[in-house]
Amino acid sequence: MINVDVVNGDEAKEEWNRFLSESENASFASLFDWKAVYEEVFGFKTFYLLIKGNKKVRGILPLILIKSPLIGKGSFLISTPYITQSGICLNGFNVDPTPVIDRLSQLIKDCGARYVEIRQIIPFMSDTLFTRKDNFTFQIDLSKGAEKLWEGFTPKVRNQIRKAQKSGIEIVTGKDKYFIDSFYHVFSKRMKELSFPAYPKKYIESIIKNFNNNSRIILARYKGKVIGGMLLISFSDTLSNPYAATLVEYNSLCPNNLMYWEAIQQGARDGFSVFDMGRSQAGRGTYEFKKQWGAEPVQLYYQYLFAEDEKENREKFFNLEESPLFNIYSFVWRRLPTTVTNLIGNYLVKQLYTA
Repeated sequence: MINVDVVNGDEAKEEWNRFLSESENASFASLFDWKAVYEEVFGFKTFYLLIKGNKKVRGILPLILIKSPLIGKGSFLISTPYITQSGICLNGFNVDPTPVIDRLSQLIKDCGARYVEIRQIIPFMSDTLFTRKDNFTFQIDLSKGAEKLWEGFTPKVRNQIRKAQKSGIEIVTGKDKYFIDSFYHVFSKRMKELSFPAYPKKYIESIIKNFNNNSRIILARYKGKVIGGMLLISFSDTLSNPYAATLVEYNSLCPNNLMYWEAIQQGARDGFSVFDMGRSQAGRGTYEFKKQWGAEPVQLYYQYLFAEDEKENREKFFNLEESPLFNIYSFVWRRLPTTVTNLIGNYLVKQLYTA
């Protein structure tokens, strides 16, 4: 018999993370530690579902409740916001989907949610779920070693790395206040240029605090000025890059390429098997950028369970860039002072879970 229960506390955390550590394709975003990040930074209500059969853990599913008057005037259960993928992790166990779907349906009713969104590499096998397949994450095989990986880069990538090195860009790694503040300065400015509200700095601080032994920040400096930053998080055999940004006025010096090369070298040196470059959609510039590094696209499955009264609208997903108001919003947002956009953004980003 399969039981699906919401769990809390240190005992549940230990059981949860132990299961993940023994699982293939488990994401760092599924770790129980993220519960504290979402709760303390955003005040989100969390539902960490432990799936058990015969008193043994058979799977996990972290869900975060997002209440968003800006997105369709409703609430949504997401696994997990602001991160490429986590979703249902079963570690190869065959689990009857019915109890899981029933539990999700009950959560939808209890929370007044429009749907559940589950982001994962391995799809959950249920005819009840609607699946989107327009997102990919890109992974580099670090077991080849840095020298072999260098040979696999396109000539353009190698030349851009050399250009950054010859221009005098300096790469430093750490995670103290200087690194957090410097990274956030670049990141928030770049998010504003992309017309998207930046996550609060407290989010980055909380990640470093809760994953202190498994996180680091790479900075690119030019003549003493920080012009780029990258957050790295490790779990199991994978080093992941959830967030990175550069100051566009220095892009001609190729700091982005040098940061990625540094991250790849660190990952290979530290014994990781995979470097995960994060999510991209086919046809987008970031998709082509990542392919140049010899990274392999890995299909992501974004699966949805809808409330009964939402099923007929299931293919009408919110997309900010397709909103009639987006051009106006984008024009105004980019012209506001960064201090203002950071302040407003701390409120808006809580409702824009699609990142």
